[in-house]
Amino acid sequence: MTVKKKTQNPSRPAAKKKTLRKRLLVGVSLIALCCAARVGWQIWQQSVELDRQIAELNQRKAQLTTEQKSLQLEIARLNTPSYIEQLAREQLGLVRHGEIIIAPKK
Repeated sequence: MTVKKKTQNPSRPAAKKKTLRKRLLVGVSLIALCCAARVGWQIWQQSVELDRQIAELNQRKAQLTTEQKSLQLEIARLNTPSYIEQLAREQLGLVRHGEIIIAPKK
């Protein structure tokens, strides 16, 4: 009785290694792609949030600029003698020398 030796095809292990390498490369590529997509999504979300904050801050800046202009006009008016006299008459009830206050009876 003779025992036959199993002969192995020498190209067979190399083909298995190539297939394994291809599968490994595809798997690693998919993982890298998923990670890149997630990072990209997070960056996009942060970008949207920052754009929203910038819009809010620009709106607040416009409001403050308008308020600043209004206050500067008020300061300019407060520095005029006629406006100071008007405020003194209206808010403090002051009169000029020789004037008589006539108030309605309550």
